[in-house]
Amino acid sequence: MKKVACGSYIKNKKNIFFLLIFFLSAFFFMFSPPVNGVRAENEKVYICTANFCYLYEEPALTSQKVMAENGEPLQVLHKDEIILELTNNSPTEYDDGYGMIFYKVESISGVQLNSAYIFSDFVAPSGTDIETYPAYNASINTNTKLYLMSGEEMTESEIEIIKGERVYLYEGYNKDLEYTPIAYQRENSLQYGYVLTDTIAPDGVNPYIIYAVTIAIACIGIIMALLFMKNKKKKKGDIKH
Repeated sequence: MKKVACGSYIKNKKNIFFLLIFFLSAFFFMFSPPVNGVRAENEKVYICTANFCYLYEEPALTSQKVMAENGEPLQVLHKDEIILELTNNSPTEYDDGYGMIFYKVESISGVQLNSAYIFSDFVAPSGTDIETYPAYNASINTNTKLYLMSGEEMTESEIEIIKGERVYLYEGYNKDLEYTPIAYQRENSLQYGYVLTDTIAPDGVNPYIIYAVTIAIACIGIIMALLFMKNKKKKKGDIKH
Protein backbone atom coordinates (compact mmCIF):
# COMPACT_ATOMS: atom_id res chain seq x y z
CA MET A 1 0.00 0.00 0.00
CA LYS A 2 2.78 2.39 0.81
CA LYS A 3 4.41 1.70 -2.56
CA VAL A 4 1.17 2.53 -4.43
CA ALA A 5 0.72 5.73 -2.46
CA CYS A 6 4.27 6.74 -3.12
CA GLY A 7 3.90 6.06 -6.87
CA SER A 8 0.65 8.01 -7.00
CA TYR A 9 2.31 10.91 -5.21
CA ILE A 10 5.21 10.95 -7.68
CA LYS A 11 2.79 10.78 -10.63
CA ASN A 12 0.72 13.66 -9.28
CA LYS A 13 3.90 15.66 -8.70
CA LYS A 14 4.93 15.14 -12.33
CA ASN A 15 1.50 16.24 -13.54
CA ILE A 16 1.69 19.38 -11.43
CA PHE A 17 5.20 20.06 -12.81
CA PHE A 18 4.04 19.71 -16.44
CA LEU A 19 1.00 21.89 -15.76
CA LEU A 20 3.27 24.51 -14.26
CA ILE A 21 5.53 24.42 -17.35
CA PHE A 22 2.46 24.74 -19.59
CA PHE A 23 1.12 27.81 -17.79
CA LEU A 24 4.56 29.45 -17.70
CA SER A 25 4.98 28.87 -21.46
CA ALA A 26 1.52 30.30 -22.16
CA PHE A 27 2.32 33.33 -20.00
CA PHE A 28 5.60 33.88 -21.84
CA PHE A 29 4.01 33.80 -25.31
CA MET A 30 1.19 36.09 -24.24
CA PHE A 31 3.42 38.83 -22.87
CA SER A 32 6.66 38.47 -24.81
CA PRO A 33 7.55 41.17 -27.42
CA PRO A 34 6.44 40.53 -31.02
CA VAL A 35 8.83 38.58 -33.23
CA ASN A 36 9.58 39.31 -36.92
CA GLY A 37 6.42 39.67 -38.95
CA VAL A 38 4.19 40.27 -35.90
CA ARG A 39 3.23 43.88 -35.20
CA ALA A 40 2.42 45.21 -31.75
CA GLU A 41 -0.87 47.08 -31.47
CA ASN A 42 0.79 50.30 -30.25
CA GLU A 43 3.31 50.46 -33.12
CA LYS A 44 2.88 53.15 -35.77
CA VAL A 45 3.65 52.11 -39.33
CA TYR A 46 5.49 54.43 -41.70
CA ILE A 47 6.35 53.99 -45.37
CA CYS A 48 9.25 54.99 -47.63
CA THR A 49 8.43 58.00 -49.83
CA ALA A 50 11.38 57.71 -52.22
CA ASN A 51 11.91 55.22 -55.06
CA PHE A 52 14.44 53.70 -52.72
CA CYS A 53 16.90 54.99 -50.18
CA TYR A 54 19.63 53.77 -47.86
CA LEU A 55 19.89 53.32 -44.13
CA TYR A 56 22.88 54.65 -42.21
CA GLU A 57 24.63 53.28 -39.12
CA GLU A 58 24.66 56.78 -37.61
CA PRO A 59 22.25 59.73 -38.13
CA ALA A 60 24.30 61.37 -40.92
CA LEU A 61 24.59 61.02 -44.70
CA THR A 62 28.36 60.68 -44.30
CA SER A 63 27.96 57.63 -42.04
CA GLN A 64 28.48 54.04 -43.19
CA LYS A 65 25.47 52.52 -44.92
CA VAL A 66 23.72 49.56 -43.35
CA MET A 67 24.67 46.47 -45.33
CA ALA A 68 22.45 43.59 -46.40
CA GLU A 69 23.39 39.89 -46.09
CA ASN A 70 24.65 39.89 -49.72
CA GLY A 71 27.26 42.53 -48.87
CA GLU A 72 25.44 45.31 -50.72
CA PRO A 73 23.93 48.42 -49.07
CA LEU A 74 20.47 47.63 -47.72
CA GLN A 75 17.79 49.41 -49.76
CA VAL A 76 14.44 50.58 -48.44
CA LEU A 77 12.01 50.41 -51.34
CA HIS A 78 9.12 52.68 -52.22
CA LYS A 79 6.20 52.15 -49.76
CA ASP A 80 8.11 49.59 -47.68
CA GLU A 81 6.65 49.43 -44.17
CA ILE A 82 8.92 50.93 -41.50
CA ILE A 83 8.68 50.76 -37.71
CA LEU A 84 10.45 53.71 -36.06
CA GLU A 85 11.65 54.42 -32.56
CA LEU A 86 9.02 56.64 -30.94
CA THR A 87 9.15 59.32 -28.24
CA ASN A 88 5.79 60.59 -26.94
CA ASN A 89 4.08 58.72 -29.79
CA SER A 90 6.17 60.52 -32.46
CA PRO A 91 9.39 59.45 -34.23
CA THR A 92 12.49 60.22 -32.17
CA GLU A 93 14.50 62.92 -33.95
CA TYR A 94 18.27 62.73 -34.40
CA ASP A 95 19.98 65.88 -35.74
CA ASP A 96 23.13 65.42 -37.84
CA GLY A 97 24.47 68.82 -36.75
CA TYR A 98 23.56 70.47 -40.06
CA GLY A 99 19.83 70.67 -39.45
CA MET A 100 18.99 67.41 -41.23
CA ILE A 101 16.78 65.14 -39.12
CA PHE A 102 17.03 61.35 -39.03
CA TYR A 103 14.79 58.70 -37.50
CA LYS A 104 15.97 55.47 -35.89
CA VAL A 105 14.56 52.42 -37.67
CA GLU A 106 13.56 49.41 -35.57
CA SER A 107 12.38 47.20 -38.43
CA ILE A 108 11.75 47.19 -42.18
CA SER A 109 8.92 44.96 -43.46
CA GLY A 110 9.18 42.85 -40.31
CA VAL A 111 13.00 42.52 -40.34
CA GLN A 112 14.51 43.74 -37.05
CA LEU A 113 17.49 46.13 -37.20
CA ASN A 114 19.95 47.03 -34.47
CA SER A 115 21.44 50.40 -35.48
CA ALA A 116 19.87 51.97 -38.56
CA TYR A 117 18.82 55.54 -39.33
CA ILE A 118 16.79 56.98 -42.20
CA PHE A 119 16.57 60.58 -43.43
CA SER A 120 13.26 61.90 -42.09
CA ASP A 121 12.14 63.34 -45.44
CA PHE A 122 12.05 59.80 -46.85
CA VAL A 123 9.23 58.57 -44.60
CA ALA A 124 5.59 59.37 -44.00
CA PRO A 125 2.81 57.74 -41.95
CA SER A 126 1.18 54.78 -43.66
CA GLY A 127 -1.89 55.85 -45.63
CA THR A 128 -0.42 59.23 -46.57
CA ASP A 129 -0.71 60.21 -50.24
CA ILE A 130 2.85 60.51 -51.53
CA GLU A 131 4.68 61.12 -54.78
CA THR A 132 7.90 59.35 -55.62
CA TYR A 133 9.67 62.40 -57.01
CA PRO A 134 8.72 65.99 -57.80
CA ALA A 135 8.63 67.40 -61.31
CA TYR A 136 12.03 69.00 -61.76
CA ASN A 137 11.92 72.60 -62.95
CA ALA A 138 15.53 73.81 -62.99
CA SER A 139 19.15 72.79 -63.57
CA ILE A 140 22.44 73.59 -61.84
CA ASN A 141 24.65 75.74 -64.09
CA THR A 142 27.94 75.13 -62.26
CA ASN A 143 29.34 72.70 -59.71
CA THR A 144 28.17 73.78 -56.28
CA LYS A 145 27.89 72.63 -52.68
CA LEU A 146 24.63 71.84 -50.95
CA TYR A 147 23.93 74.17 -48.03
CA LEU A 148 22.00 73.12 -44.94
CA MET A 149 20.11 75.28 -42.46
CA SER A 150 21.55 75.02 -38.96
CA GLY A 151 19.40 77.13 -36.64
CA GLU A 152 19.30 80.48 -38.44
CA GLU A 153 22.67 80.01 -40.17
CA MET A 154 23.43 78.44 -43.54
CA THR A 155 26.21 75.83 -43.43
CA GLU A 156 28.07 74.43 -46.42
CA SER A 157 27.96 70.62 -46.47
CA GLU A 158 30.33 68.13 -48.07
CA ILE A 159 27.70 67.21 -50.66
CA GLU A 160 28.48 68.50 -54.14
CA ILE A 161 25.89 68.98 -56.88
CA ILE A 162 27.31 68.64 -60.37
CA LYS A 163 26.67 71.07 -63.25
CA GLY A 164 23.64 70.01 -65.28
CA GLU A 165 21.96 68.13 -62.43
CA ARG A 166 18.19 68.55 -62.35
CA VAL A 167 16.58 70.05 -59.25
CA TYR A 168 13.13 71.00 -58.02
CA LEU A 169 12.52 74.56 -56.79
CA TYR A 170 9.69 73.80 -54.39
CA GLU A 171 9.41 77.41 -53.20
CA GLY A 172 9.82 78.95 -56.64
CA TYR A 173 12.63 81.09 -58.03
CA ASN A 174 13.62 84.56 -56.86
CA LYS A 175 16.89 85.86 -58.29
CA ASP A 176 17.18 88.43 -55.49
CA LEU A 177 17.60 85.74 -52.81
CA GLU A 178 21.10 84.57 -51.89
CA TYR A 179 20.00 80.97 -51.33
CA THR A 180 17.19 78.93 -52.89
CA PRO A 181 15.68 75.77 -51.34
CA ILE A 182 15.82 72.74 -53.64
CA ALA A 183 15.00 69.05 -53.75
CA TYR A 184 17.03 66.73 -55.95
CA GLN A 185 17.89 63.08 -56.51
CA ARG A 186 21.11 61.78 -54.96
CA GLU A 187 22.00 58.08 -55.05
CA ASN A 188 18.40 57.37 -56.06
CA SER A 189 16.96 59.06 -53.02
CA LEU A 190 15.35 62.43 -52.51
CA GLN A 191 17.48 65.12 -50.85
CA TYR A 192 16.56 68.58 -49.59
CA GLY A 193 18.76 71.61 -48.96
CA TYR A 194 19.81 74.99 -50.36
CA VAL A 195 22.10 76.22 -53.13
CA LEU A 196 23.34 79.66 -54.09
CA THR A 197 20.67 81.21 -56.30
CA ASP A 198 23.17 82.27 -58.98
CA THR A 199 24.01 78.58 -59.57
CA ILE A 200 20.44 77.83 -60.69
CA ALA A 201 19.10 77.92 -64.26
CA PRO A 202 15.29 77.67 -63.97
CA ASP A 203 13.40 76.04 -66.84
CA GLY A 204 12.03 78.49 -69.39
CA VAL A 205 14.25 81.28 -68.12
CA ASN A 206 17.65 81.75 -69.75
CA PRO A 207 19.99 83.21 -67.11
CA TYR A 208 21.86 85.16 -69.79
CA ILE A 209 18.62 86.84 -70.80
CA ILE A 210 18.04 87.76 -67.13
CA TYR A 211 21.51 89.28 -66.95
CA ALA A 212 21.00 91.10 -70.27
CA VAL A 213 17.65 92.50 -69.16
CA THR A 214 19.16 93.59 -65.84
CA ILE A 215 22.01 95.39 -67.61
CA ALA A 216 19.59 96.94 -70.11
CA ILE A 217 17.38 98.26 -67.29
CA ALA A 218 20.43 99.67 -65.55
CA CYS A 219 21.59 101.38 -68.76
CA ILE A 220 18.13 102.84 -69.40
CA GLY A 221 18.12 104.16 -65.85
CA ILE A 222 21.49 105.86 -66.39
CA ILE A 223 20.37 107.35 -69.71
CA MET A 224 17.14 108.65 -68.18
CA ALA A 225 19.08 110.18 -65.28
CA LEU A 226 21.48 111.92 -67.68
CA LEU A 227 18.59 113.25 -69.78
CA PHE A 228 16.85 114.50 -66.64
CA MET A 229 20.00 116.29 -65.51
CA LYS A 230 20.47 117.79 -68.98
CA ASN A 231 16.88 119.05 -69.12
CA LYS A 232 17.20 120.49 -65.63
CA LYS A 233 20.34 122.43 -66.59
CA LYS A 234 18.63 123.70 -69.75
CA LYS A 235 15.64 125.00 -67.76
CA LYS A 236 17.95 126.80 -65.36
CA GLY A 237 19.69 128.44 -68.34
CA ASP A 238 16.34 129.56 -69.79
CA ILE A 239 15.36 131.15 -66.44
CA LYS A 240 18.60 133.18 -66.30
CA HIS A 241 17.87 134.66 -69.74
